[in-house]
Amino acid sequence: MNSHFQSAVVSISVTVVAVGIAMAFVLVVLAMMGHAPTTVMSMWLEGSAGNGTRFAMSLQAAGPLLFTGLAAAVAFRCGVWNIGGEGQFLLGAMTMVACGTVMIPPGPAWCALPIACLLASAVAASWALLATVAERWRGAPIVLSTILLNFIAVAVVGMLVEGPLHDPNTTAPQTASMVEHLRLPILVDGTKLHLGVMVGMLAAIGLFIIARWTMIGFEVRVVGLNARAAAVVGIPVWSRQVLVMAVSGGLAGLGGAMQVSGVSGMLSGTSVSYGYAGIAVAMLGRLHPLGIIAAALFMGMLSTGARHLEGRLGIPRDMGDVVQGVVVIAVLVGSMLATQRFMRPAQEP
Repeated sequence: MNSHFQSAVVSISVTVVAVGIAMAFVLVVLAMMGHAPTTVMSMWLEGSAGNGTRFAMSLQAAGPLLFTGLAAAVAFRCGVWNIGGEGQFLLGAMTMVACGTVMIPPGPAWCALPIACLLASAVAASWALLATVAERWRGAPIVLSTILLNFIAVAVVGMLVEGPLHDPNTTAPQTASMVEHLRLPILVDGTKLHLGVMVGMLAAIGLFIIARWTMIGFEVRVVGLNARAAAVVGIPVWSRQVLVMAVSGGLAGLGGAMQVSGVSGMLSGTSVSYGYAGIAVAMLGRLHPLGIIAAALFMGMLSTGARHLEGRLGIPRDMGDVVQGVVVIAVLVGSMLATQRFMRPAQEP
């Protein structure tokens, strides 16, 4: 059997088993609380994909997770541990809100909207590159610097929400609403499923094509597998790491821009941790762009289904976060066991 095909089969099998274990664990816990597993599953499926509107809401919830999952996967594939997706996502969202409130790009929507998205992506990419610069010239571990930059980004966004971007018509910690022509089109009436989700799927397909069939994609994979070996054969390791960090930050920032432009239209003092959740999506999707589409949709269905369970059965929606955590742990453990199983014959004399 082809080794690449065998690896793919093992990877998919590990993920499916991990999801099954996580769901079984949660269903057992809920059964101990008096909720029949069949009722919980039927209610969850009804809430997440019971009709076209509910499935569209699941897709909407998957949108930001898709962008931050792709952002994490792009960096991790190259051996660059970008944990800063949260800050990059927020800065992209803040830039988009700024473009939609106080520094509106000139021109019609078809021109101004792409400019604002590109600017948001560029700001987030520049923020991500700060960590790369710190590692290159000051020796700061990129894991640590990206985490610390998250805290700084949260503080900066909070300061702007309370200051220059604050809505003068309210005392609540929120920005003014964006102008209408910088809002993304809604695809399904009665929901906030917006064009940005489709952009995220196209980005995933594009990344898959680049990684699978281009020289730069091959070089990035080699650097991720063994940077020293890559340098020996002449691959520019540093420039490839800079490139993936910029792309990673840009994707996270674009996700933030799409979220505020398509869903909220503003920023408030509190935010959902899409950046950290994106790491879980990347792990569940096995760092594969197409796998991340499926993982983001699964996480989106968990979110919308959990809200439905809360309303119908009184089950806390935090149970969805529990499932996410158990899934990621099961995937990591399963991957470790599978790796040990397939490496053992090669280690025997």
